[in-house]
Parts: sequence; structure tokens; C-alpha cells
Amino acid sequence: WDEISLDLDVTKSVENERLVNYRKAAEKVKKYLDAVDELELPPNPLDRLLNELGGPDKVAELTGRKIRQIQRCDEPKGRMVVSYEKRRGIGRFDQINIEEKENFQSGRKVVAILSEAASTGISLQADRRVGNQRR
Repeated sequence: WDEISLDLDVTKSVENERLVNYRKAAEKVKKYLDAVDELELPPNPLDRLLNELGGPDKVAELTGRKIRQIQRCDEPKGRMVVSYEKRRGIGRFDQINIEEKENFQSGRKVVAILSEAASTGISLQADRRVGNQRR
């Protein structure tokens, strides 16, 4: 869209008028999208907890969510940016919570966040048979 010249003679043809109007509308939309990108909206409370406690590498998330917001440092821009990422595991999506539970109990992840949606049938009680013996 930015290759369309605004100097086209709109009196010559309807096509030129359409192109110029399209370019102007696209610039307006881009301006709005840029303004939205610059907003510093508060994060989702669950995502905020996850990020402040060390991110997905250190926090086991046992929820029913498929997507989460991850805060990372964008070095070229010199600021923190939020991106959306799918929750991933080794196996199928319905096994992610079990993998996360095992990561927490083995000590690979030091914090577990558990939502009501995932709490049925999951036990994170202290057990001498698991690697994580922190209290």
C-alpha cells in the first residue's frame, strides 16, 4: 500500500481515485495500529504472575489455557514487549498439564501456578518419591 503514490491525478480515472483513497485509509489504519502498539496496558493477572516469577522456563503453569502472553526484552527497541505464544509440551496439548506437574515435582521448574480449571485430579503435595524437596 505504501508504494501507491498520493500524487496520482484523481481527475483522470476512477482507478486513480480508488488507489489514493486506499492509500489514505491504509495510512490511517497503520497510525491507529501503531498507537495501540505503544499503549502500555496492564497484563493479564495470570500472565503477570508467570512473568514476574521467572517466565515459562521456571514456572509450571497448570491451567486450561492454550495461549499465554510472555514478556521478553526486545533489545533493538530497548524495551520489554509482550508476545502471544501457544503453550507447548513434548506430547499432545491435553498432556501439557501433566508434563508441567512432572517438571515441578522433579525440580526442573521451581514454581507452580494452578488454576481451578486444571486442579481436578492433580496433587502437588510433598512426596519423598519426587525430586523437588523444597519447602
